[in-house]
Amino acid sequence: MSEVKVGTTAEKRYHPGLTWRSALALAFSIALVQPAMIYGFLVTGIQGLGLAGQAWWPWIVILLWSELTRFLGQPLSKQELFIILSFQGMATLYAYFFIGPIYDMYIAYSAESKFLGVSQYVPTWWVPSTKDALRLMASKFVFLDPSWILPIGVSLLSIVFGVMAMISVGYFTYAVFVKAQNLDFPAATATANTILSLAEREPRQMRIFMLSALFGVVYNTFVQFLPYVLGPYLSSGGLETTMVASPIAARYDMTPYLANLLPGAGFAFTLDIGGIIGGFLLPINIVVFQFIGAVSFYFFGTQLITRLGWWPAECLYNTSWTFDTLEDKSFVYFYASILIGLAIAITITPIILHWRSFFGAFKGVSKVSGGSGGGGGGIYVLLAVFLGSSLGSVLMINFLTGFPIWILLIFTVGGALLTSFLSAAASGVTLSGLSIPFLPQLMIYFSGWSDKAIWFAAPPFGSGFGGLIQTDVGGAGLAQTFKQADILDASKSEYLRTFIIIIALGIISSFLFSTFLWTLSPIPSGAYPNTINYWPLGAANWARWQQWIWTGYLFRRDLILSSTLVGMAVMAITDFVFHQPAFLIAFAAGAAPSYYGYLGLVGASSQMIGGIVANTFVKRSLEKQTKGSFDIFRGRFVIGFTVGWGFMATIRILLILISRSMWLLPF
Repeated sequence: MSEVKVGTTAEKRYHPGLTWRSALALAFSIALVQPAMIYGFLVTGIQGLGLAGQAWWPWIVILLWSELTRFLGQPLSKQELFIILSFQGMATLYAYFFIGPIYDMYIAYSAESKFLGVSQYVPTWWVPSTKDALRLMASKFVFLDPSWILPIGVSLLSIVFGVMAMISVGYFTYAVFVKAQNLDFPAATATANTILSLAEREPRQMRIFMLSALFGVVYNTFVQFLPYVLGPYLSSGGLETTMVASPIAARYDMTPYLANLLPGAGFAFTLDIGGIIGGFLLPINIVVFQFIGAVSFYFFGTQLITRLGWWPAECLYNTSWTFDTLEDKSFVYFYASILIGLAIAITITPIILHWRSFFGAFKGVSKVSGGSGGGGGGIYVLLAVFLGSSLGSVLMINFLTGFPIWILLIFTVGGALLTSFLSAAASGVTLSGLSIPFLPQLMIYFSGWSDKAIWFAAPPFGSGFGGLIQTDVGGAGLAQTFKQADILDASKSEYLRTFIIIIALGIISSFLFSTFLWTLSPIPSGAYPNTINYWPLGAANWARWQQWIWTGYLFRRDLILSSTLVGMAVMAITDFVFHQPAFLIAFAAGAAPSYYGYLGLVGASSQMIGGIVANTFVKRSLEKQTKGSFDIFRGRFVIGFTVGWGFMATIRILLILISRSMWLLPF
């Protein structure tokens, strides 16, 4: 690759990744894959997520286009494959944009919300009024109604501010955690190395990838696909999509059996390979630290809470509790506050202990963001973009709710940076990542603001469609993408241009297809089973949580403060004495509950099994052949398995969609 000197730095000339072939693949994804994802979500509830943090839908597109172009004699380059991977970010963030407002309108005026007194506080900038909602259910083209102008306009403006903040903060986190600290980022590195294998077609690496993909196909066939086909679901158009009938991949809950011997102790595990293989990407110390965190909270910690009688009167311990119940209730009453404190400690302690190197890393922001492959424009431009987007978001929220600007500025600017740094630090050593739980809600509660409208600017619990208060702008995710760009010699600026175009096209596609589905049948309705079977449960959980968070019981000052101080001490000791700065990060990642989308005890135990097996037996066996074989093997194996597993999952979902679409036929 040619290089040219610019000043004192060597600036690379990057091969283009956005070509007519990669653009055609992205157009295919927007036109066909995204509608399938939207319809699949309405029917099954699955949002296209795969294993080990990898979405399988984009990989299906990548493999299809990679093999098609190779068959035609013009194989895709690694830069083109990297650009196609930009669909993954859009698919996980913006593909369901116009389903979100429909879902929010449903939960806002559900029977549960009315019963719990939440509906009366719903602002019209979040969803249309009750009267408008009743009219919309009889409308043919739902989003053409004027009542949507304000809610959708606010959401679109929020996306603009969010993308601006994500890009600027992404460069900051990239400079600190990728360039300066050189963290592993196991999931991102495995993805980039697999792209490299698909582009270069090194025989040994491709053999590993294809055999592991075949293994994923066979495994999914026996634990999910055949149980679905042989069960009663296909003929009845049922919803066997996430529950697994096979005992191979079942979860075993030991909590009820431990209750009489060790009251309060919780333990559950699974032998599902889909969870175990994630440990292949992690060093053994990280998987052990994760397991220690999970066991400390849900086996020993809950025992201590039970023996000391700390459970509140409205939630007394019962020996019939399952692990899910124990995990949920202990998180609500104790561990949410503790994890908030630990997350704060994880974020600020390294800055205090290593402030010279931390702030020194920002000197390199101009280097990593400028040039032909950077596109950031230097630290002052990035700061201007970040502060401008933050101020725009703050002024919009202030205009809608009247909430104090100075409080919003502190949490929007400081929160976005700290949360991105925390997520980047966690993603650099684990697969699950980590964040400060309920940070926007924490800000609102401690502000003492009485108007309930501000609570709807926070990300709605259980919705998954985001909020207006931008304390998590996705900077850590973009930093990982930039690390992949480094591995693949791809242009960051080209990726950003492509990503912005894909977001715009994806939102347009979401509007067109969501409107089309509404014309066939209003949402929710029996035509979309997930909306009938699970949206009422989501509405009940959302309303319950709104009431619960408003009380502030979730935020216990004593636990937040004490866990922050203890966490800072632990980080200092493990860093300076034991030289394990990642201990508390992995500890908290394992302790964060799976019930709320984190790793949890089941995930931590699975990854520990995988990590021990991989770093002992597998590594020893492979290193006898060629040094470095294990590093080549593990990333291709995990991604290959994910792709094979996802391929069969895609077929199963398509069968469900076909069976559920029979109602459209005129006979």
